[in-house]
Formats: sequence, C-alpha cells, structure tokens
Amino acid sequence: MPSPIAHAIAGVTAGWLVDPPPIGNNRRILLYAGMGAAADLDLLFGAHSGPTHGLGAAIIVGIATWLVLKMRGSSLGARTACASAIAYATHTLLDWLGTDSSPPIGIMALWPFSRGYYESPWHVFMAISRRYWLPEFWTFNMYALGRELLILVPIAMAVLAKRRRPAASTVA
Repeated sequence: MPSPIAHAIAGVTAGWLVDPPPIGNNRRILLYAGMGAAADLDLLFGAHSGPTHGLGAAIIVGIATWLVLKMRGSSLGARTACASAIAYATHTLLDWLGTDSSPPIGIMALWPFSRGYYESPWHVFMAISRRYWLPEFWTFNMYALGRELLILVPIAMAVLAKRRRPAASTVA
C-alpha cells in the first residue's frame, strides 16, 4: 500500500482537478490532502483495508462534507463536496494499485455493495513497511516513496499547469 505522502498528493491532484482553489487558498489544498490520506485512519482501530477503503466511504465523505459546508453557511458547496469525495476515492485507487503484503490481501473497494477484497493485477506502488525495527526499513521505504513521487508528481504538475492556465479568450 502506498505512503501517506502519495495518498495526499493524489488527493490534492484529484481535488484540484474538480474544484481548484483560488490562488493562495491553502485550506482546500489541505482538505484534499487530508481526504486522500484519511482512509488510513482505520489503522488506529486495527481494521485496515476494510470499509473505509471502499467507494461507499468516499460517497459518505462527500455527503458529510456537503452537510458541514451547508451548516456553516459556507459559499462552497456541491463542487467542493464532490472534490472531497473524489480526493478520498483516490485512496481506494492507489491502494488497489499497490502491493499488499498483509492479509486479507486487497481492499474492500466496492463496500457497501460487496464485502469482497479486491487487488489489481498491476502492482504500481510498493507496500510501505511498518516494521520500523528492521534494518532495511528506511532504505526500502525511501525507495518506495521515490517511486511514488516519480509516478505522481508529474501527474500533479500537469493538473496544476492545466488548472492555472488562463482560459483562451475568443475574439469575435
């Protein structure tokens, strides 16, 4: 499974693609980064790769975000809630594309529609080790992080460049 850094980058990239914040607004960038990594909070409860890693959880997060924004009287609304849900759903995608070395293998990607565990045949991302006591812990994880950055940073930069480019004006 990818690192929290990879999940944050993917969350920001997806959120920015759907709902780019105004230049200088770092709050939404932090929101999307947090949404991208949030599914791993289940590690605190010993239930990793379960329902929090499903697309149903992403829908719940989007609805909850919309409700919170509505209750606070925020001018942000459905678009930011949708961006939050998609940022959260990137966690499902990255973990599905990641190498899983802890049973049960895979993630509950289709929760609540299925309780089955799914794993991609393509292992794009390496499993981040949590065995900090092993001598190769830092070396292996730095290598895995470097690989994640080589994959995700160019995608993030392309999205950033695309979203920051002013729209072409038409002259009639």
